[in-house]
Amino acid sequence: MKDYFTTPKGTRDILLEECETQNWVEGKLTEGFAKYGYTPVITPGVEYLDVFADAPGNTGSEHMFKLVNNEGRILVLRPDSTAPIARLVSSRLKNSRKPLRLYYNQRVYRQKDLYSGQRMETSQMGVELIGAGKMRADLEMLQLAMESLTLCGLTDYRIELGHSGLCELLISRLAVDDGGKEKLRQWIRTKNYPALNDFLDLLGQGEETVGIKALPGLFGGIEVIDKATEIWQDREVREILAYLQSLYDVLQQIGLKEKLMLDLGFVNENDYYTGIIFQAYIPRFGEAVLLGGRYDRLLERFGEKLPAIGFGVDVDLLTKSRIDEGKQTAVKTPEVLVWGEKGYEVLSLQYAKTLRQTPDLSVENGLFDSLEQCKDYAAAKGIRHIHVVGQTIEIL
Repeated sequence: MKDYFTTPKGTRDILLEECETQNWVEGKLTEGFAKYGYTPVITPGVEYLDVFADAPGNTGSEHMFKLVNNEGRILVLRPDSTAPIARLVSSRLKNSRKPLRLYYNQRVYRQKDLYSGQRMETSQMGVELIGAGKMRADLEMLQLAMESLTLCGLTDYRIELGHSGLCELLISRLAVDDGGKEKLRQWIRTKNYPALNDFLDLLGQGEETVGIKALPGLFGGIEVIDKATEIWQDREVREILAYLQSLYDVLQQIGLKEKLMLDLGFVNENDYYTGIIFQAYIPRFGEAVLLGGRYDRLLERFGEKLPAIGFGVDVDLLTKSRIDEGKQTAVKTPEVLVWGEKGYEVLSLQYAKTLRQTPDLSVENGLFDSLEQCKDYAAAKGIRHIHVVGQTIEIL
């Protein structure tokens, strides 16, 4: 049997109210990004594998959809928007005035297990702030992330804030191979205390092992910084903690404390992050609706040594959230149906065109042979007015 009526696993059709709701979400995010001075860019849906294959944070080419062009080059469907924008900035925007504020609205594609139920195609919007590496840039990004979610009607979200450097600094000091380090990251990320503790016990007791064991439990308010300071005396660790406290204090001053949670055990799957990392959750979803962080080394791959920070928003989840709350955007019904009597078909098209010049007025052409058919159609669709074009124009 041919799969004419189904989509590939991990993909789906979007239509009617869901499509209108997604358009609404995208409009709100665009509005928020533009107010901060971000301008749009679009990168190709297909890129060379090299853009991603050697990039820090690459989750492996086995998770990419691949194809081969007629030159024999391996191409992939875009699995991520940050690396292509880094390529773009390092080439076509190389001589642009920095910092650059860019935003995107496009889909990303990642291979998943066929029976996992996970999406292989995701609608994503996000921003990249390139060429700014100070605290002011980090604060702008966190503020914009929170305001973007609020613009989309969310009130119960929480932002988890951490720092990629903390975990990496501690793990780098252990006598463990790359495979072991990746296991540690995974156990910290998933808060798998038994596996983490068993592995670290084999390495003996030291400040690093004791500190790493504590990481998954260090989440909450500003008291987390105090607890961490009691654990670590190390200067580099304390510099990271002091920076997080400074960010937290400023966000508190501008009224964003209630949405913020510190998580020192937050480890992102993308290892190209070099500074703060953050993600947003809403209670009814197990996936993050927003992910972001600082990635100061990524552009070096493309020949530009520039600091950068950004975040991506899962538009699909924000759309589902509104629909689950009963806030979906209804499909708009045309206000007028214009039908021309026999011999007046051309005049009816011209009349309908004139009506459409009225702001916010949508007009359908009546395509039926009889007025009775038009009436039945209008009643079924909820169109309130029929304009009949003949020797005169009659409004029903």
